[in-house]
Amino acid sequence: MNRKYFLPMLLCAVVASPAAAQSDSGFYVSGFIGGGFPSDAEFSGVQAPETGAPGAAGAPAIVDAEFDSDTTLGVALGYDLPYEFFGVFHPRLELEYSTLDADVSTGSFNGGNQSFGGDLSIDFFLINNYTDIIWQDNQTVVPYFGGGLGIASVDANVLYAGGGATAPTFGVVGEDDGFVGTFALGASWQLADQWDIYGEGRYYRIQDIELERRFIADGANLLNAKVDDTLDGTTLTAGVRYRF
Repeated sequence: MNRKYFLPMLLCAVVASPAAAQSDSGFYVSGFIGGGFPSDAEFSGVQAPETGAPGAAGAPAIVDAEFDSDTTLGVALGYDLPYEFFGVFHPRLELEYSTLDADVSTGSFNGGNQSFGGDLSIDFFLINNYTDIIWQDNQTVVPYFGGGLGIASVDANVLYAGGGATAPTFGVVGEDDGFVGTFALGASWQLADQWDIYGEGRYYRIQDIELERRFIADGANLLNAKVDDTLDGTTLTAGVRYRF
């Protein structure tokens, strides 16, 4: 993992000075599953084809890709901080790992009409800072808001066939890590003293993912262009939380 991302990750763990203490604090673990909805991507760059690869040096390489909705899931280790703000805001911190996979539904290269396929997978490594809104004792439903900072590891395999070909001739492929930020809204329902279930909606944004457009027809694997984009999307999830 690139060291340049460590400082932004740690910034998420910095919270305002506490106003008053509360008694209900401690660790918890949680797990969640739901739907992931990546936004359309536009991978763009300038063609610089290797010997044997088709293309025109200096020409644009713009690959638009649309994705199907698919599954996201994850786990987290969290801690309810022993503080409250203004009597109702109760912060907690989390370390989260989650993953999202999505198939490519369609796309185009330089505005053309090509047949697309392949997939995209993202692994998230996050430090989350959430705030529960609790205004009375024994509150069963607890709204919350917050967000996270961290690293997203992207593995792309966006394939397409141009020129009437029936098999993929090019692909936007590769792996890269990018700085990611998230914002989330949700609500928890207390089932017992130690068990909660919750639902959450989240927006994520991954900065500056760099990949390669490669010529892959007939067993070739030749660079045509380096391309990049900032990826974003949303998730809707349900989970369970155990406090100990």
